Amino acid sequence: MATLREISKKIGISIATISRVLNGADNVSEETRKKVLKALKEYDYQPPQVAKRKLHHLIGILVPTLWGNHYNLIAEGIETELTANGYDSFLSSTSQLINKEKEILEQFFSRRVDGIIICTTKNDDEHIEKLIKTAIPVVAVDRKDSNIKVDSVGIDNYQSAYNGIKYLYKMGHRKILFVQASRNTYSTYEREQAVKDFAKRKNLELTVLEGNFEFEGGYYPIKEYLEKHGKNFTAIFFSNDQNALGGMRALYESGLSIPDDVSVIGFDDDRYSKFLYPPLTTIKQPRFEMGEMAAKLIIERIEGKGSKVKRRIILPTELIKRSSVKQI
Repeated sequence: MATLREISKKIGISIATISRVLNGADNVSEETRKKVLKALKEYDYQPPQVAKRKLHHLIGILVPTLWGNHYNLIAEGIETELTANGYDSFLSSTSQLINKEKEILEQFFSRRVDGIIICTTKNDDEHIEKLIKTAIPVVAVDRKDSNIKVDSVGIDNYQSAYNGIKYLYKMGHRKILFVQASRNTYSTYEREQAVKDFAKRKNLELTVLEGNFEFEGGYYPIKEYLEKHGKNFTAIFFSNDQNALGGMRALYESGLSIPDDVSVIGFDDDRYSKFLYPPLTTIKQPRFEMGEMAAKLIIERIEGKGSKVKRRIILPTELIKRSSVKQI
C-alpha cells in the first residue's frame, strides 16, 4: 500500500494532479487520468483515514424512495450481502428529486466511499459519469442501459410486461386499461411501451391511464374513469401491485366484482398480493436477489476480482397466475 507522495514519485505526476483525478475534476487530460487510476490500483492506494484506522470498506446506497415494497427490498438484499462480506454501508433516499440526488452523490464522494450502488431515474447520467471518472466503482440497479457504461442489475421490464398483456389476450380480453406509474423511471416507460406495442400488434382496444406507484395511483384513475365512461373494458393491467390494490378498491366501490366483471393483473408480486381477495395475478420480479447481485458486483470491482468488461445482469421474472384473471 503506497501513499500519494510515493505514487507521485513513481509515475512522475504531481500530487496536485493526482488529487484532481481523485476528486473528479475536469481539468485533467484523459491520458493522465488513466495513468493515475492505473497507478492507484497497481499500488493499492487507499485514503489515509481508511489505511490508518483499518475501517471496513464503505458503500453508499442511493434509492429514489423507501416507500412501498420495491427499493427497500433491493436495499435489504444489498445490505445483507455487504454485511456477510464484512462491508459497511449507508443508505440515502433522493425523494425522486434530481437536485437532492446530486447533493447525496457529492456527500458520498466527500466521505470517500469505496463504492456506490445507485437505483435512480433516467436523468442523472451526468452525475454518474463524474463518478466513473474517479476511482470509485459504481453499480446501477433497476436501470436501463444508457451511454454511461457501468455494471448494472435489473430485469427485462419490456418483455415481462409484454408477457403480462399477452396472458390477458390469451384469456380472451380485448378491451384493456393500463394504469402507468411515473414516467421518470425506465421500468415504467418500458412496461407501458410493451403494452402499447402488443395492443397495436393485436388491434386491442387499449386505454392508458396516468397514475403512480402508490395506492392512490391506481384508485383515483380507475374511480374517475368509471365515473366518466362506465365499465367499457374487461381487464386492467396495473404497472405495480400497489396501484393495483388501489384500483381494486375503486372497482369494489363501484359495485364491480373481480374477476367476474373485471380481470386484474399487477406487477411485482408484493408480499401481500397472494393474500388479497381474490389473490392477485402478477409478475414477480426478484428484488431482493437484484440487491444481492448488485452487492456482489461492487465487491468484485473493489477487490479486483471481476471482469474488466462492464456487465449487464438480467434476472428472470415470473408470471404468477392467480384467480384475479378470468377466461372470457
